[in-house]
Amino acid sequence: MKERFDNPDLWEDDEQGAPALDIKALFANLLAHWKFICAVTAVFTILGVLVALRTPRLYRVTMILAPEYQARTNSTLSALSSMMGLSSMSMNNTPDALNVTLFPEICSSDPFLCSLLPVRVTPYLDIESSMAGAVPDTVTVFAHVLGQDKELSGRQLRKQAKLDAEYFYDDSVIDPSQLTPRQYAAVKTLRQAISSEVDKKTGVTTIKVVLDDRMIVKQLADTVCRKLQDFVIGYRTKKAASDYEYYTQLADEAYARLVKAQAAYASSVDYDRSVILQSVNSEKQRLQTDVNLANQIYSQMAQQRELAKAKIQEAKPVYAVVQPSTLPMRSCNSRKKVVALWLIIGGILSCGCVLVREAFSKKNEN
Repeated sequence: MKERFDNPDLWEDDEQGAPALDIKALFANLLAHWKFICAVTAVFTILGVLVALRTPRLYRVTMILAPEYQARTNSTLSALSSMMGLSSMSMNNTPDALNVTLFPEICSSDPFLCSLLPVRVTPYLDIESSMAGAVPDTVTVFAHVLGQDKELSGRQLRKQAKLDAEYFYDDSVIDPSQLTPRQYAAVKTLRQAISSEVDKKTGVTTIKVVLDDRMIVKQLADTVCRKLQDFVIGYRTKKAASDYEYYTQLADEAYARLVKAQAAYASSVDYDRSVILQSVNSEKQRLQTDVNLANQIYSQMAQQRELAKAKIQEAKPVYAVVQPSTLPMRSCNSRKKVVALWLIIGGILSCGCVLVREAFSKKNEN
């Protein structure tokens, strides 16, 4: 039994012969080295205070969206097609390749994050500066996440100068397929700051943004939601918009042919009114047929164009903002928690050191 434990003085055999920990002896050993424990804990507490002071305050904004991704009923399009005499047309929806489960991938994709870099935001202005009449300058998200809008320390300035000397890239041009070192760093920071979660049962999407400026984080959260909606709406209406442009082009061409045919028929009627030759009458009938055919084609293309226009509106998803963005009043990373964590770590390490040292000392004595 004694070979299984380094410090047998802390263990006692119970009635069945199994070893049991002697709590009293353990606490006695800890109390005997209370000065060492307090000193180590105090050192870790001071380190925790220093870390807390150097850690920037972070603010979190949470938005909840409830997008409509169920196929709508085609009652509107069916009624419109019935009025136009096109009730036999098939209006079935094809399966959508973009669904709510892809929202996290969209928010973390390079093209989506690159679209956020040139967005201009306004930093938070405290009450004293606001009462003094100060007006904050707008900055881009790219400049803020890289800290270019803040006062840099000497070390950061030297690092920035080194990057300027080593890399000659134009950051004004954003190409997701070929990012510059600074753009890559900014995209990486945004990917860590923006997160989204999707409830697969209800389709409710939760978007969280964490940054060190309470006003910028709110504006960025609104921008993320708006661009996400625009991205999905653009995808879902792309086919309908393409059909609308195609039918608009056909309708314009059919209208031009109709006007040309009507002009030719009108000219034939005006100049050949007194002529009774059969060849002239045949030419008039041909021109009349061309006018009727052109008018019929134009009417059909105009109807198709109106149907495509209605389908664009039908394909747009509807978003319900369950939880809008609000200006955060408190930071999400409390400095007190950081100090408390370092204090606990110091206490645990100091107590562990005391017990390990006692165990080795007892083992060497035996």
